Amino acid sequence: MEIWSWLSHGKPLGIILLVGLGSLCLWGRDPLVQKARVKGNGFQGTDTISAQAQAALRAGNYAVAIKRLKELARAAPNIAEIHSNLCIAYYFSGQFAEATEECRTALKLKPTLVNAQYFLGPSLAEGGYCIEAMPYLERDFRRVADKQLKRIIGTDTLRCYMDLNEADKGVNLDQTLIAEFPDDPEILYLTTHLYSNLSAIASQHLLAVAPGSYQFHRMDAEVLELQGKPDDAIAEFRKALEINPHAAGVHYAIGILLLRQGPSSLSKAHGEFEEELKIDPGNANAEFQLGRIAGSLRNWTEALAHLERATRLNSKLVVAQIALGEAYVSSGRVGDAVTPLERAVEAAPGNPTAHYRLSVVYRRLGRTREAEQQLAAYKKAENDVLKSKQRIRGSVADDLKNSNKGDTDH
Repeated sequence: MEIWSWLSHGKPLGIILLVGLGSLCLWGRDPLVQKARVKGNGFQGTDTISAQAQAALRAGNYAVAIKRLKELARAAPNIAEIHSNLCIAYYFSGQFAEATEECRTALKLKPTLVNAQYFLGPSLAEGGYCIEAMPYLERDFRRVADKQLKRIIGTDTLRCYMDLNEADKGVNLDQTLIAEFPDDPEILYLTTHLYSNLSAIASQHLLAVAPGSYQFHRMDAEVLELQGKPDDAIAEFRKALEINPHAAGVHYAIGILLLRQGPSSLSKAHGEFEEELKIDPGNANAEFQLGRIAGSLRNWTEALAHLERATRLNSKLVVAQIALGEAYVSSGRVGDAVTPLERAVEAAPGNPTAHYRLSVVYRRLGRTREAEQQLAAYKKAENDVLKSKQRIRGSVADDLKNSNKGDTDH
């Protein structure tokens, strides 16, 4: 924990400067107090400047904080803690070259200064100097205790691993970050890009070493599917099956593409899912799709058989549990619908459809209180989903704004 005080003209002043992530958050350990006396006629107002710097840092107003800290640094250039705080203020204002310089100055004056040590690596990394930053990042990620600071160092380390093509290290670090910060949007975003990069590298290698393999045709089909070319994707999946007729998952993928083409392709899709089950009898998703097709044709006996098998194969397959409950209701077996729908709610408490279907079943069975509880849960889940979509849209909009701003800045 780095704090400084005693900056005054001729007498000690008890001003303590707090530096945090937009709030009062001190990183480090026991307080280190640096005594200094600022001499000269031009700095009698140092106590006021100190208070202004402190207030600006507390408010996250880093531009003002930097201005005031620079005045103090000019008054007392040999106080390491001032430069350390300047480094942090520069870092959070996005001025990484200046942050790096101030951290280095602080460490020259006092090599044991904890905050300067911890922010030197991130400042270098954010400034584009990953090779130079890596020794600091790897060392400090292992030893830092504060969660917020660990997240900063960890995400910068992961970005640098990706930039330096250190795939193995990146995967290992990502697993640690996901375990410690499972719901952090930035870490989830980096995870997506990490595995996307690994996928691209593996795809290029596959193209180079085995361009005629069934794996290559399957990969090509998946790319065509993402590009919105279903007919071309199906053709590539067929080529994969010509090379390896027993490849699991390929018939299922073709069946899904056929389902998207509408009712005219229903029977073809049905055939693909049946073929998939010949290769992989434990494919719960294929059973589920066959159950859905039978349900759409109001063949409830067949639908129930497939959906019951799907839920036996995978009790956590929520869509199958919900579909089974709906099929029971449609076939007149309302009481039997309770168990699969309760399982769906238990497996996915945030799924609005599961809560709504269960509320309807409870009401039809006269279980009014439970029906009201599920209806309330449905409304909450629906609201949560709406808020999540709004956050995602807002995040995408912010990313686009930042991207456009970056384009205009160059």
